[in-house]
Amino acid sequence: MNKIFSKNGDRGQSQLINGERLAKNSLVFEVLGTLDEFNSSLGLLLADWDGELASSKKNIDLSDLKEQKKFLINLQKQLFKLGAEIAKSPKVKLSSAYLEKMEANIIFLQKKLGEKFLNNFVLPGGNRLAAQTDVARTICRRLERRLVALDSERDLRDLLIKFINRTSDYLYVLKIFINYKLQTKEVLA
Repeated sequence: MNKIFSKNGDRGQSQLINGERLAKNSLVFEVLGTLDEFNSSLGLLLADWDGELASSKKNIDLSDLKEQKKFLINLQKQLFKLGAEIAKSPKVKLSSAYLEKMEANIIFLQKKLGEKFLNNFVLPGGNRLAAQTDVARTICRRLERRLVALDSERDLRDLLIKFINRTSDYLYVLKIFINYKLQTKEVLA
C-alpha cells in the first residue's frame, strides 16, 4: 500500500509537477489551494443537486437543470486541467474549446431566461442550489484575483484568466436560471 504522506512537505515546502520546489506559502500554492476550494464548492453544490430537484414542484420541466449538472461535472474536470497547467505540467493544458462551450452555454441560459434575465444586482441566495452557486461564484472570483497576481509573477497564458472570469459569469447566470426554474423569486439589491 502506498502511503498518502511522503514527509517531503514537513519543512514547509512542496513541489510542482515539473519538480520545482517552493515554500508552501508561495503564491502558486495559494492559487492552487483556492482552485481546490472552488472545485470543492462545486462538489458540494452537485451533492445537493438531485435531492433539491427531486423536492421541487413536480410540474416543472427540469431537463435544462439536469444538463447543467453535466456541464458542472465537466467544469470540475476542466479545473483539474487548469490546476495541472498552473502546477507546470508539461503535458496537460486547458483547451480554448472549453471556453467556447462555456460562452455558448451562458448564451443558451440567457436566451432561456429571456426577459427574466436580470442585469441588476440581486441579493445572494434564493433556494439552496442558487445559494450554493453564489458561494461557488464568490470563491471563483477570489481565484481570479489570485490568478491575476500570479500572472504578474509567472506570465500565464491569457486563456487561464479568461476561463476563470467566464466561469464566474456562468455561475452568476446559472444562479439566476436555477432560481427561475425552481420558481424562486430574486430579490433586487
